[in-house]
Amino acid sequence: MKKALCAVLVFAAVLCALTGCGGRAEKTEYPLTVNGTPLDGEIFRYYLDIAFGDAGISSKEARIRYATEQCIRYVAVNSAFASRGLALTDAQTAETSERGNALWNIFGEHYKKVGVSKQTFMKLQTSRSFTERLRRALYDTNGASPLSDDELKAYFAAAYAAFKVVRSTVYGADVYGNRVPFTEEQLAAVREKYDAAADTINRGAGVDYAFATLISTGTVAVQQSMVTEVIADGDPYYPAGFYGAVRSVEEGRAAVFLFEDEIFLVYRADILADGDLFKRYRDACLVAVSEPYLQNEINTMCNGYSSVRNTSAVQSCYEQVRQGRK
Repeated sequence: MKKALCAVLVFAAVLCALTGCGGRAEKTEYPLTVNGTPLDGEIFRYYLDIAFGDAGISSKEARIRYATEQCIRYVAVNSAFASRGLALTDAQTAETSERGNALWNIFGEHYKKVGVSKQTFMKLQTSRSFTERLRRALYDTNGASPLSDDELKAYFAAAYAAFKVVRSTVYGADVYGNRVPFTEEQLAAVREKYDAAADTINRGAGVDYAFATLISTGTVAVQQSMVTEVIADGDPYYPAGFYGAVRSVEEGRAAVFLFEDEIFLVYRADILADGDLFKRYRDACLVAVSEPYLQNEINTMCNGYSSVRNTSAVQSCYEQVRQGRK
């Protein structure tokens, strides 16, 4: 009985958030009504602003349609969150607040110009957390439709690569501190040492032993990773193409790569051999694998919602966002 009452109270709170109740003037015009419930114009303007920033959504009609669809999704997610009796943990609430405040500090002035207050912005950030909580209620362990760890591990192995690395710069400096590229002879000498270390690994020597042979390479500053790293495509810490280079190496083997002004000795590890690696990235894998299922679930929920636009209020929102983005 208490659980049912709690769910009703949560639903009422979410409904209040959707409609903007609590002191709002009665004559306020709402741009959108979803299933008979008027939606706050600030929420509509927030999604319009996203549409304006998307080069693929170029027409006025398309922008309004996008904002309308996103508002319906907002209502659907918040309503599903409440009706399922879900709640954010204290840690999730704190993380939501921290993320929202950080984003507002960066983009707050812009949102004010397009007619979105901090209160509404934080409400939207909370809805984003509702979406993630709903994801886990559906697809995580003990969820309604749980994804198996085997599925997540298959994605982990396909989308990430595990490796150890030694990296060195291949340039020096003149007396003024300016960068000076290595001569062909200098580069060849460094490359020879790296190739020899890779060959040592590929003939069965221990990785750490082979890496130790490169700790001292004359004037070259060496950075050595003693732990197994994990990389995904687009990792900003490594140069473009590095992820593909790592994946081109057979697991248990080593190879040498030259990227821009650095040389790398890469040993590719078996990413599934160390269970702690999967544990560390399991949540990211769950998000990636479950995303199409979640979006399909939300689409299905949205099919049960209808919306009515207030043409004059929509036009007012559109002009406010358009002017605010100038």
